Amino acid sequence: MPFAVTAAVVGDGNVTATPMGETGQMDNQTANMTIAAYIEQDENLTMLAEAISVAGLYDTLNSGGPYTVFAPSNDAFDALGNDTVNQLMNETDNLTMVLQYHVVEGEYTAENLTSMAGNQTGQQDQAGNESEGGILDIFSGLLGGGNETGNETGNMSTLQTVTGEELNVSVTDGEVMVENATVTMADINTTNGVIHIIDQVLVPASVNLTAAENQTGMPTETMTTMETVMPTETMAGNQTAM
Repeated sequence: MPFAVTAAVVGDGNVTATPMGETGQMDNQTANMTIAAYIEQDENLTMLAEAISVAGLYDTLNSGGPYTVFAPSNDAFDALGNDTVNQLMNETDNLTMVLQYHVVEGEYTAENLTSMAGNQTGQQDQAGNESEGGILDIFSGLLGGGNETGNETGNMSTLQTVTGEELNVSVTDGEVMVENATVTMADINTTNGVIHIIDQVLVPASVNLTAAENQTGMPTETMTTMETVMPTETMAGNQTAM
């Protein structure tokens, strides 16, 4: 893991503005609410609340922690499509893995995430400066390798989810992204962690959401083929025998 992280517990509980200028709800509104309780009452997170209930994770997010939760909005679930969402709701094991992929142990505010990415950039820049002016830089420039140590790779850090899988968190022009999802509202502070609302559902590599669709399609095609082809062949064979 290129950038090891540990739990950065926030002590002051202040609300931090997101790069887009939005802020989490004021601390006095969420100070007595757990992560699960906040998600349950947020009208923009009703689909996530339902998924947490179906997966049986409410108690975990209501009493455990501290956690950082990247919470997909209703629009994020809508983007998956009804078939995929229904599939997830009916496959509890996969649903649990998907939800846990959004949860990291420890509290990481937008400021923490930005700082982590900035430190990573600084380390890579420093490494680049150490070889500045040397023959390696000349070859790197000729081969087009100079840009590879720039901001494109230097502004990313890694967080480990409770599933053991990793999330890449990057900051570009002040915008925090988790994998391909953008943080649309940051730093909703609760009694057992912090919530960041994101605009996409994160799906771990271990979960294949198209597998069930393919499996349900195959038997139908096979049955159609058997119904249309096999009786004809059988009849033709019988006519030849006769």
